[in-house]
Amino acid sequence: MHPRYSRLHEIHRLRVRLERDGFPRFQMALLVTITGIAGFIASYLLLRVGLSEMWVRYLVAFGIAYSVFLLLLWLWLRTRAEDYTDLPDMSEIGPSPGPSSGSGGGFNGHGGDFGGGGASGSFHAPVDSLTDGATEVGGPVGEALGAAGQAEELAIPLVLLVLVGVLLLSSLFVIYSAPVLFAELLVDGVLAASLYRRLRGLETRHWLETAVRRTFWPFLLTAIFTAGAGWAMALYVPGAHSVGDVLSYARKGS
Repeated sequence: MHPRYSRLHEIHRLRVRLERDGFPRFQMALLVTITGIAGFIASYLLLRVGLSEMWVRYLVAFGIAYSVFLLLLWLWLRTRAEDYTDLPDMSEIGPSPGPSSGSGGGFNGHGGDFGGGGASGSFHAPVDSLTDGATEVGGPVGEALGAAGQAEELAIPLVLLVLVGVLLLSSLFVIYSAPVLFAELLVDGVLAASLYRRLRGLETRHWLETAVRRTFWPFLLTAIFTAGAGWAMALYVPGAHSVGDVLSYARKGS
């Protein structure tokens, strides 16, 4: 049996079983929700202890949240592994079981208004000139000033909406790929201690390597974007230490 094919075969078999019996995406949604809560709590506590720079605090909070996520994956592996393996006791190495009935082959891989205020100007001119030429003066100039003020007011809501969209897309990606991630964790974290000893030559990996390889980039890209948004908001609202400060400033200026 080819080593690469054997690993893919086991991953495919467990993925099918997970999707049939285990609601893996729902379970991953719970893990992602807990991870998000951990990140928010970490950011709040870091602010309380004096880390007021938003972009730095967000990066640190994401690092803490990712550590919590890996811990949750380890707990899932410890508590649910025996439900999805054909071996009654993973700690014992018994006779090799018969061939699996699962189908072989490859598998598919898979988170205010800003009161800049519209500008208004006045100039000294004869009353007749103001009266007769109001339409001409207020046309293009007024539209340009109004557009500038409206763009300023929409800046913060737009940044926040994009930030929420990025967080949702990142979370949905991890949730969607949950069946394959969980199957790989089972192969590398459980079967590596038993099945691989009977099927010689199979590629082995540590479960943590598998977890990081599957989830690191979504977390990293989201963390970088969130830190960038925090830097932009602090630059736009000097002295702001949180999104709440930015929204409060926006409400006062609207």
